[in-house]
Amino acid sequence: MSFESQSFANGELLLEALSELGFATVVQGKDLPLDGWDKRAGRTADIIIRRRDVKAHNLLADVGFQRTSSGYIAVIDDMDLDHRLGRDFVVRLQNQYHEAAARKMAKKLGGTLVKERIGKTVKIRVRF
Repeated sequence: MSFESQSFANGELLLEALSELGFATVVQGKDLPLDGWDKRAGRTADIIIRRRDVKAHNLLADVGFQRTSSGYIAVIDDMDLDHRLGRDFVVRLQNQYHEAAARKMAKKLGGTLVKERIGKTVKIRVRF
């Protein structure tokens, strides 16, 4: 499954977000083959979490992120989303990605990050 509408523009921030979710070991390259996928489908990605590197999740296939003109899109097996990572994995990754972007901005501006929870929404602000 590919999530084209949910892209990650910055590869560095994507790597930081993945690390925050516990996926610190990744392989980077160009059009690298994803293991565990149907060989006839031949899926590739530019950033890959190898299933053998995250034994705690017992993934059926590698998790990949393919570079496109709008950024990186997730390439994840449906079974892994349903039974291993959770259907909300991409949303959790997006939240970490946005928090990493806010941290970078706060550092650049010389401010601090302030998180405020309002119901199910988390607001992130930069305080000077």
